[in-house]
Amino acid sequence: MGVKTMSKKRKRTAPAVVTAPELPEEIIVEILARLPVKSLLRFKSVSRGWQAIISGPSFIRTHLRCSASRREHDPSILITPNILLEQLPEDFEDGYWPANFNTHISFYQWDWQRGAPLARAKLMDARDFPAGEFCSISFFAHCDGLVLTPTDSKLYLFNPATRDAITLPDGHRSHNTHDAAGLGLDPVTGKYKVVQAFYRSMDPIRMGMEVFTVGGTCWREAATDPPYPITIGTTAVSVRGCYLFWCMDRERYPDAPCGLLRFSLRDEAFRVTVLPDSLDPAPGKVLPIELHGELCIFHVKEAVMVYTLSINNDDPDDSQWDLRYILSVDGMCVPMGLPNGGILLWGSRTIHRYEFSTEKLTPVCELDRIRYQGGRPAGWKNLYTFTLLPYTESLVRITAQ
Repeated sequence: MGVKTMSKKRKRTAPAVVTAPELPEEIIVEILARLPVKSLLRFKSVSRGWQAIISGPSFIRTHLRCSASRREHDPSILITPNILLEQLPEDFEDGYWPANFNTHISFYQWDWQRGAPLARAKLMDARDFPAGEFCSISFFAHCDGLVLTPTDSKLYLFNPATRDAITLPDGHRSHNTHDAAGLGLDPVTGKYKVVQAFYRSMDPIRMGMEVFTVGGTCWREAATDPPYPITIGTTAVSVRGCYLFWCMDRERYPDAPCGLLRFSLRDEAFRVTVLPDSLDPAPGKVLPIELHGELCIFHVKEAVMVYTLSINNDDPDDSQWDLRYILSVDGMCVPMGLPNGGILLWGSRTIHRYEFSTEKLTPVCELDRIRYQGGRPAGWKNLYTFTLLPYTESLVRITAQ
């Protein structure tokens, strides 16, 4: 006779839940500050705490500093193809700027990563404006990830990384063009400002300046006028955010000093930054640009002379020019960044790397041949030129959140 045995069923127990230790907020901030803007915009939805951190003014500035530091050795360049509505006629005169631009504006990002240039450009933002809203686009301005796009009728302000954009209201004064515009940061208020020049009279030549505070609703006139007229066709170079520099119109005002007109967003006052004695300020001979927080002057002589000026925030007039580089290249080119041991130079439709030790110039990006994310913009056959800017992506806001 078999004996039936009863086995005791084991009670199943749920596995112990291991709770990850909560990181201090300062460690979270350190990690998040090193991430790209696209990731941070997604991470806002993780929790209310993360949303508060990422949206806070303190974090936005911290992230901007990290982004700028990273780009010192691995430059990033913002590319905008300038496309016309139709091809220019064969008898179109050189030296004139077309007035039949397509109203599509797109921004692509091209990176130099660890010495290895990318073979494609990433689409950051693209906008279609109403047909006929503008006919011509001028040179762009960049400050802390924001891009000012002047046209013959409107001024637009973008943050390509966050895909924010605004059309600035019309100024109080009539403007034939917005070529003499600029963008910077008021260090006193922490507000970004856009400025644009206008003519008070043509005989004698007198100019005024209007100021628009981003986040505001209207323009106002600056308390003082430019002491010398600004060259039409130039957009201000922003250095350290708070100083704007323009070339002066010495052709129509030959008594203007040999220097750059400087406008401080701190006190909205004009002064002149004198150029080194050896520099010829004639158009096409001197090119001012900002490079890694310094005012940089490219001067075409037998070679290209590169002067830099480290701006002293307390008194820029105490700063001294330094002849930093002599480049064995032909003609004017635009500096785009300083990767280790060299400099990136943009000329026409190509970005080159100039090696300081060998004085060798090597093409690293053919702008009309690289792959563009999403494909080339419509109307590519009517491509006229490109606009390029050294670029630092940021979370800086230009619209209400």
